[in-house]
This record gives sequence, structure tokens and C-alpha cells, in this order.
Amino acid sequence: MFQVKKIFAVSSTLVVLVGLTACAGVETSKYSFNSALKVNEVTKSSDCYDTSVLLGKNLIVAKEITKKVLSGVDSTIKSEDNNSIKAERNRHIGLFVGSGGEEIFVNLKDVSQANTFITITTKTGFVGGAGQKAWSCQIADEMVKMAGN
Repeated sequence: MFQVKKIFAVSSTLVVLVGLTACAGVETSKYSFNSALKVNEVTKSSDCYDTSVLLGKNLIVAKEITKKVLSGVDSTIKSEDNNSIKAERNRHIGLFVGSGGEEIFVNLKDVSQANTFITITTKTGFVGGAGQKAWSCQIADEMVKMAGN
């Protein structure tokens, strides 16, 4: 009977640990375009896994800015089409084994000749979860800085 309780206790502890380091973030943003948005003003979720911005640049320039910012935060573009980019942060060995590896999803929507609505979401993975972080807010902030120049 003691062995069963001991195994149950160990199993319960593992489930809690897995739950704490499990995937976080989202692939699809909760934000959508509306005409009340202000140009170059970032809308952020409290945890920075999801953010949006109405960038004061056309779609082509906005996409180029996005690619430069992703490169600047040490990401590799895994796929892209006319209106979206999927990137992954490069992995590093450091204080937390497996840091990096976060997936970043950027969706761009042409809303006028001068403005592009952009959503940015970060999804962290199971492996290295402790060393991973949400990058959406930093990416949006950097995009606004670049668009201002």
C-alpha cells in the first residue's frame, strides 16, 4: 500500500511540474482591426503573448520592417506568404537549458495605402519552457520605432 501512495505522490508531482512548464501563448491573436485604432499605437495583452499595432506603413514596407525586427531579436523565418510570417527564436544554452525556440506568428492586413494592421503572437514550447519568454510586445515596439524613421 505504501508503494502505491509513493508512486501516486511522484506522479502527481510530475503532472504539476509538466503543467507549470507546458506550452504557453497562442498562434492566433484575439485582436482584430477596427477604425478606432491609432496609428503606431501598440495594443498589448498583459502577458505579452499577444499584441497588435496599426503600423503607419503600407503592407510591403511593413513586411520588410517585420522581417528586420525578427532578425534583430535573433529569429529565423520558417515560412511566409503575402500576409503572414512564422518565425522561431534561435536556441541558446544559458542559465536555462533550451532557452529560445519560441514560435512567433505575425499576421499583416493591408487596411489602406498607408496603414497595415499587424498582430503578433508568441507560442512557447514544452522543452525549455522555463527559459522562454513572450516576444510579441518587444517586436511590436521595435516595429513602431522603425516605422517612425
